Amino acid sequence: MLEAGGRVQSIEKAVRILEILAEAGTPMPLREIARRTELPKSTLHGIISTLRETGLVEQSAEDGCYGLGLHLFELGCAASGSRNITAISRPFLQSLANRAGETAFLAALDGTDALLLEVTEAPNPLRVALALGTRLPLHCTAQGKVFLAWNENIMRQVCRSELVAYTPHTHTSPEQIQADVAATRERGYAIEDGEHRIGLRAIAAPIADADGRVRYAIGVVGMFRRVQSEEFSTAAHLTVEAARAIAASLQRRP
Repeated sequence: MLEAGGRVQSIEKAVRILEILAEAGTPMPLREIARRTELPKSTLHGIISTLRETGLVEQSAEDGCYGLGLHLFELGCAASGSRNITAISRPFLQSLANRAGETAFLAALDGTDALLLEVTEAPNPLRVALALGTRLPLHCTAQGKVFLAWNENIMRQVCRSELVAYTPHTHTSPEQIQADVAATRERGYAIEDGEHRIGLRAIAAPIADADGRVRYAIGVVGMFRRVQSEEFSTAAHLTVEAARAIAASLQRRP
C-alpha cells in the first residue's frame, strides 16, 4: 500500500523484520517476530515468504526459525565495494579528465544497465555534462560495451533483447553486438562513436576487482572529431592506464 509521500508500507514492514533479525543476532521463531513487529500473522507470513524467496531471509530446516540470508551479505559487500571504488577512483578520474581534456566517468554494471557512480569534468568550456546516478544502455555506450565484453551472460541476455536505436549509428542486431564485443576484447577498451548521442564519442576500459570480475569501467566522453584522431588515441591510452592503476589499487586492499 502506498501512503502519502510515496512511502510503501509493505517495504517498511519488511525492513523492520530485517532489523529485528539483525538486532537479535540469532534465528527466531515466527511467533517471536510477530510479537516484536505487532503484525498480523497472515501479513507477516506473506512478507517473510517473499524475503525467504529472494534470499534475504533463511529458514532453518531443523526448527523452522528465521534468520538473515546470505543475499544480504552479498548486497552489503556490493554496497561497500561501490563506496570503495568511488573513493579509490577519484584522483585517477581527476587526472584523466585533466590530461584528456574531456569529462571522465566511472560506471558500474547494475543488472542490464551501466550506472554512473562518479563524474569529473575537465576545465573545458565545451565539456560534456553527465549526471551521477544516470542509467545507460549497454549496447551503445562505451561503458556498456565493456560490461558486455567481459560478462558473457549479460551479453547473451542483451543479444536476446529488443534493442533501441538511439541514433542512426546504433548497433541493434546480435551480429553487430557480437562484433563490437570481439573488437572491444581485442583492443582492451570499448569505443562509442555517436551511437547513443549524435556528435559524442567515448572510450571506456575495464576495471577488474580482486576476484578478476569486471564490474566497473572508467572512461572519457567528449566531442572528439573522429575516433581515428590523435586526441582520441591519446585519450584511449590514458583511459587504459587509469583502469589498470585503479584495478591494482583494488587488488592491494585487504
